[in-house]
Amino acid sequence: MGLNTQCNVTDKEPAEMYYKDFDDNGSIDPILCFYIQHKSYPYITRDELLDQMSTMRPRFPDYNSYADAPINVVFTPEEMKGAGRLTANYLATACFISNGKNNRLLNATLPPQAQYAPVFTTTTLDYDKDGNTDLLLCGNMDHTRVRFGKYDANYGVLLKGDGKGKFSYIPQQTSGFKLTGDVRSVMEVNGAYLFGVNGKGIKAYRQ
Repeated sequence: MGLNTQCNVTDKEPAEMYYKDFDDNGSIDPILCFYIQHKSYPYITRDELLDQMSTMRPRFPDYNSYADAPINVVFTPEEMKGAGRLTANYLATACFISNGKNNRLLNATLPPQAQYAPVFTTTTLDYDKDGNTDLLLCGNMDHTRVRFGKYDANYGVLLKGDGKGKFSYIPQQTSGFKLTGDVRSVMEVNGAYLFGVNGKGIKAYRQ
């Protein structure tokens, strides 16, 4: 996901996804929650909740009744029985490198530009032929809920590695990358890099 988002998560207060057929209509109802001031609140709006579960209308007859309701008020303990729960406590784009000694992985330092948008592809290369592994991160997410907004600030993030686990950002003016849209695949063919972008034609770059 990266860190350029309104979602804040920690070990103690992770993002939560509760899922169950709450209204017994044969369809699973996923409820995404985030913590605000130490209470877990559904991220969906009242309108979205009622579109999903019209049976909740008597419980929340107006917006005010729903505005301050944490998840344990939206659903009763009885309704929560049997519900699945998934959590996410780390949203940063990260790179883990083996220390080559005891099979431990160390979190490499990535620059802020790696956090601007969701990353879906990570390509290793040596763009400057210095013998050190460099990284090319691509992604974006155009189809999101209105409250999240589009995540489209990744134009092809080229990171230069120093061979010691640190990476620095190569500006677009230098890298030449100007990728737009949701990149979901990258393939090297005869020295050219082909980028698969959702809903668009393949784009190609050559060193």
